[in-house]
Order: sequence, then C-alpha cells, then structure tokens
Amino acid sequence: MENEKDKATIVINDHPEQEKIEVLKEKLRYKQALRENSKKIDHKLVRLNIQADALPTKTFFIMNALAAVIAGYGLLADSSAVVIGAMLVAMMLGPISGIALSFIDNRWILFVTALKTLALGVAMIFGIGVILGLINFNMPLTHEILSRTQPNVIDLMIALAGGAAGAFASVSPRLSVAVVGVAVATALVPPLVASGILLAHWDLRLSANAMLLAFTNIIAIQISSSLVLWIAGFRRGSDEEVQSNVIEFIKRNFVSLLFLLVLGVYLTANFLHMIQKQIYETKARTAIISTLNKNNNIIDKIQFDAQSEYTLARVVVEGDTVPSSVEIQKLNDVLPKDTKKKPTIVQVRFIPIHIIQVGDKQALNLSDQAAKRLITQ
Repeated sequence: MENEKDKATIVINDHPEQEKIEVLKEKLRYKQALRENSKKIDHKLVRLNIQADALPTKTFFIMNALAAVIAGYGLLADSSAVVIGAMLVAMMLGPISGIALSFIDNRWILFVTALKTLALGVAMIFGIGVILGLINFNMPLTHEILSRTQPNVIDLMIALAGGAAGAFASVSPRLSVAVVGVAVATALVPPLVASGILLAHWDLRLSANAMLLAFTNIIAIQISSSLVLWIAGFRRGSDEEVQSNVIEFIKRNFVSLLFLLVLGVYLTANFLHMIQKQIYETKARTAIISTLNKNNNIIDKIQFDAQSEYTLARVVVEGDTVPSSVEIQKLNDVLPKDTKKKPTIVQVRFIPIHIIQVGDKQALNLSDQAAKRLITQ
C-alpha cells in the first residue's frame, strides 16, 4: 500500500489573478507618488502667498506679540524649552521672504510693504522686551539672555541655512512653511527680546550685541531666501522672465550682499577672538590649579576681569594653608599673557576651613585621613 507521505501534493490557488492585481496596484501607487513629488512649482501661487504673508495684518502683530511675551519670560526664567516653545506662534518669516522676492522680482511696492511690516514687527518685539525688563527689573540676567550677546560667524551660518530652508518650504508644494518658520523665528524673536531686556537694565553694549545678532539673522535669511527663489525661477524683470546668471543676482541683492560681507568679516573676527580667549583662560586655569590646589586647599572659583593694563584673575581658595605672597608672585611670573598681550595678575581670597567632629579617637583619625585624601583628589 502506498504511504501517505509519498503521495504528491497539489496546491490550488483559488484566486490566481489576485497577486497580479496587488502588484499592479502597488506600481500604480508608486507612480502616483512620483507624480506628486515631481509637481512643478506654481510661481503665481507662491508669489501670492509670499505677498500675503508680508502684509502688516492683525494676525501678524498678535501672534508675534504673544511669541515675544512667552520668549521673554522664557529668557528671564532661563528656560530654553519655553523659548523654543514660544516660536510655535511667531510669524517673522513672512516679511523677510517678501523682501527677498521683491529684490529678485524688482517689485518696489512689495519691498516697501514687506520692509514696513518687518520694521513694525521688530520694533514691537523689542518694545515688549523693554517692558518685560522694566517689570522684572530685579530678576538677574540669565544665561539664556547673555548667550545672545556674543554673535559670531556660527550664528551667521545657522541663519543662512534657516533662511534657505524657509524659502525652499515656501516654493515646495509638499512642505509646510509653518514648521520651518518656527526655526527661523527662533533666530529672530529671542535676540530682539533679549536686546530689549538688556536695554531696560541700561546695559547698552550687551543690548547692541543682541540687536546685532538679530540684524545678522535678518540679512542672512533674506540673502539665502533670495538665492533659493532665484534658483527656483523667480526672476521676473517686468513682464518677461530674465535669464538666470550670477551678475544679475548680485545686482539685485547688492546692498544685502554688502551688509553680509561686512558682517561676515566682523563676526569671523569675533569668533577668532573668542577662541583665543578660551585658550588663554584654559592655560591660566591650569597654571592656577596646579599651583594653589594643594596642601588640603581647594579652588572654589576662578574669574577673569580684564583691566586696561592687565587681566585680574580672582581666585577663591578654601582650605587650611594660606598661600604665601612668594607663591603668588611665582604664579604671576608663569601665567600666560591675555589676548591683548597684557600680564595676568592673581588675586587670592582665602577662606579658612575648620573641621569639627565628635566621636572616638580612632574614628576621628580615619575621618580626617579620608577628608585629606578627598581634598587632594
């Protein structure tokens, strides 16, 4: 008798055409996705949207005012999360994109409208910063505020990339301008509010630095937006499209490019100076720690105060051995010169520490030895 295992098995597909149908459906979906991604830019619609966003509407001022208030309290509370969250309601990309489009399209009326909207928005946000600074005058200047008072070339690069992303989103039919607008607004609203707060504290130098950062971001965003729009085909002369060439782009953005060049040189110099300062302070800290952090002494704080003829290194030392004047003089001799080639002078504030314990003699000796090992480490 034939074994059941040796019998042939025949598989019958009740729907032989089903798999072919599914494959055809998947190919159709793929072609639809390709067509969706290959949609051409609707130049007329994009121009209309940019012009609408450049108008000084109630929505523009209300949303930016709310963003400034939220960002201001985020700065005062030293909360980066609140500062970033405030940008969800900001609308500062619209007028900058309007200025970019007006340059490459030679549209004077659009330029005047967008510039007016941008100027009013900047003034309003800055004014809100001043008011918040006066209301909360007794609150200290936080790290979030002070971090926006040292603009350098890195901030310029970030703004260029942000502006390009915003312009690309505005011409792409599948990207949301709102999401990119948040990133762009992050570079504008916080420094403007920080500048107002600093002005309320009558710190004119830091306030000007924060305003410089905002101005740098505006110029960089406008230039990169103009470049993206120009590459995307937005280059109308009057009623005729002009040829795309570098010279024509430079002509239409000459003033902005000149500002960008000056800012680039200045911010690069700031960046190099900051690097030199960090290298100098690192070397000085290393020398101070190696000299004073011994004999059960601990360095609590080191601060550098630049004077006209020297840099004063204020050092707070805690311990049980007072540093001698001879040690301080030797330390002054080996310390590096500051960024202005001026000498560095150490000023030590010594705080004596008295260890008081109650217990048996053996335990006290062990505790004292452990404490000394900890201080030495």
